[in-house]
Amino acid sequence: MPVRESGEYPAARSSGQWGEPWDGSPPEEPEKKRRGRRWLIVLVAAIVLVAGGVTGQLVRPVPEPTIELAIASSHAFPGQAPRLPWPSAGQSAVYVDGLGSMGASGGSAPTPTASVAKVMTAYVYLRDHPLKPGEPGPVLTVSPEAAAQIPMRRKREESLLGVTAYQKLTQRKALEALLIISANDVAHELARWDSGSEQAFVAKMNAAAAELGMTATRYTDPSGYDSGTVSTAADQVKLLKAAMGLPEFAEIVNNRSYVPDGAGLAREGGNFLLGQYGVVGGKTGYTDAAGGNFVFVARKTVQGVETLIVGAVMGQRSPSAAGAVNAAGRLVAAAEGALTAVTLAQKGARVALVDDGLGGTTPLRAAAPVTVVGWPGLTVRVGVEGEPPHRGAAGEQVGTVTAGAGTVPLRLGHALDEPSYLKRLTRLG
Repeated sequence: MPVRESGEYPAARSSGQWGEPWDGSPPEEPEKKRRGRRWLIVLVAAIVLVAGGVTGQLVRPVPEPTIELAIASSHAFPGQAPRLPWPSAGQSAVYVDGLGSMGASGGSAPTPTASVAKVMTAYVYLRDHPLKPGEPGPVLTVSPEAAAQIPMRRKREESLLGVTAYQKLTQRKALEALLIISANDVAHELARWDSGSEQAFVAKMNAAAAELGMTATRYTDPSGYDSGTVSTAADQVKLLKAAMGLPEFAEIVNNRSYVPDGAGLAREGGNFLLGQYGVVGGKTGYTDAAGGNFVFVARKTVQGVETLIVGAVMGQRSPSAAGAVNAAGRLVAAAEGALTAVTLAQKGARVALVDDGLGGTTPLRAAAPVTVVGWPGLTVRVGVEGEPPHRGAAGEQVGTVTAGAGTVPLRLGHALDEPSYLKRLTRLG
């Protein structure tokens, strides 16, 4: 169509004799061309969306892998619960670490602890003043006040080391005197060495009891001579279990006798069960108000699984702590005789798996037989723990399986890899 020199279109379109008025708009594009352009825009947009989605899926963090158990989550031992030979008087409790209570007798009323209180004295002192195995520790000086109290303590027939003014004792020897020969004079000196006063130290003892959940326990002195210091068999089991977690405590209570530094005769302790029935520690106590008391720990290996038995016997009406020690011996023997074991999985068996969160799993195999210890009537939980990596080599340890008192490492059955690109692209959510 001709265009005028001014750049304007003519006022009318013309083809021969026919003409039509010109409305001033540019000429229309062909419909086919417009349709093709729209499809091109749609195609580009789709490509952009797909590329964005793919990129988004690939850059999203992969889920954290988890460990799942592949065997039964519990094991029930058939039969009736064992009947232990509980003392006819006082109160008692027996607990197996990792399994729970094997029973108790005599109620739960607080009763005087006598020298069993010294377990808490040692526990509190060692928490703030730890010792390395075999280390003597710092040298402590006995106060003139402690020496001046010796005649009074002898008159009351307390168990004593017999300290003298300005006597030097290493921390280890002081704790040995406290726990092996039950030296009251040393108990009160340890309190002053730690806190400056007995009252401040006793406050720490009660705070520690609260932390351990010993709800029926109250301490009024560091030696247990005061009958106002009371507890229960169940509470003392909680304390002894915690104290045995301190290696230096466990080392000291596994000694039969106290041997002083330098000159001096060895003095036998009151725990004559040491070395029998697997007993590896304990603490005796006796006063007229308390009767005979004894807390004890024994180790028993059952089909390769080491079990820890913790118990307490309190309030025995005997002329010394020996009555409680004898009663404990019968309980330990019966408790150990009731223990039995079952192997749930052999070494190398698939007992768990690593789930990568996107449908992929990797087997975990036991590094040793998975054996559960218990007694008739008991159901024991089986569980797994661990934080597996995203990648790992075959045989690498990535967790553990726990069956009551036993724990076995878990190793990768084959190499562990991150989820494939396809799984990452096609994941939902």
